[in-house]
Amino acid sequence: MPLADSRKQINIMVASDSLPDVMDVDNTDTATYAKMGILADITDHVNSELELDQYYSSILGQNQYEGRYYGLPFTSNNLCLYYNQELLDKAGVTEVPASWDEVLEACGKLKEIGVNGFGVAGSQTTDTTFQMWPFIWGSGSDVDHIDSPETVETLKFYETMVENQYMSTEVVNYNSGDNANQFIAGKTAMIVDGPWRLSSIQADAGFEFGVAKIPEGNAGFKTVLGGHNFAISNTGNVDLSWEFVKYMNRPEVMVKYSEAENYIPSRKDVAAESEYFAKEPIRTFVEMQDYAVAMPVENYNKISDILIEMWQSVVLGAKDPEQAAKDAGASIAGL
Repeated sequence: MPLADSRKQINIMVASDSLPDVMDVDNTDTATYAKMGILADITDHVNSELELDQYYSSILGQNQYEGRYYGLPFTSNNLCLYYNQELLDKAGVTEVPASWDEVLEACGKLKEIGVNGFGVAGSQTTDTTFQMWPFIWGSGSDVDHIDSPETVETLKFYETMVENQYMSTEVVNYNSGDNANQFIAGKTAMIVDGPWRLSSIQADAGFEFGVAKIPEGNAGFKTVLGGHNFAISNTGNVDLSWEFVKYMNRPEVMVKYSEAENYIPSRKDVAAESEYFAKEPIRTFVEMQDYAVAMPVENYNKISDILIEMWQSVVLGAKDPEQAAKDAGASIAGL
């Protein structure tokens, strides 16, 4: 079910004391549920029974609250740049854009052949914020400095896209699936999306495409750490639940579901030893995992709503980047 619906369902089950023993939860929610007191502390199991040095440290951090473990990774992912090679060639773009300036330059050439150069998810869903984080961090900003000049530069990047008609204002109605459909239809040359999108693009896109790193900002290459965790509920079946979650984290099991679903293994050794993850285009997502930053977990949904309002107000011309960043910073500080 959609993430928003699953969150509502978990709240209903908390109220009716009917939680399952193990839940698949978004990585931004694990700390929230731990704080609510509905999850079991599995720190002793984790520290004594797992090879923690084999995991990406940022992924493990998303399973902790106040230094204790309340879950283990299930799926992991990040965002990269999908590009339509045929459209780039037609527009005379000889190199895949690797920086914000190169993206804008490429978009100018793509406009001349009648296509949108760039597209993102921009609707009132967490898809929008998820695709914003790499650019916020790439500028050198973060959640504690949303009113900074760096955030303003991020917003100016999007503003330039719209003002020059490199990106349609229709993106404010798109979730990530809608945005991907524009790419598959050949109407948008470059989009930001995750590895889970590979299967549909490979099946439905009638053109040569590729995957590259998120374009570099002033603070370098950044991407966002996505994924889901297995959280164990305080239902009295903690030991049996742990055996299941531990089983799902065994390398030979993790590689099966990761390859099947195009998710990046949470263990570095699993990714390194798999022939599947050594091949393009999935390999680029594996490489970007080293640049993946974890999202904030405290008040995440409220922060997300604030950032979406900030972004949409600039794209739709309701506010200039400076005012939008200032207002968003004040709202986040108020939390």
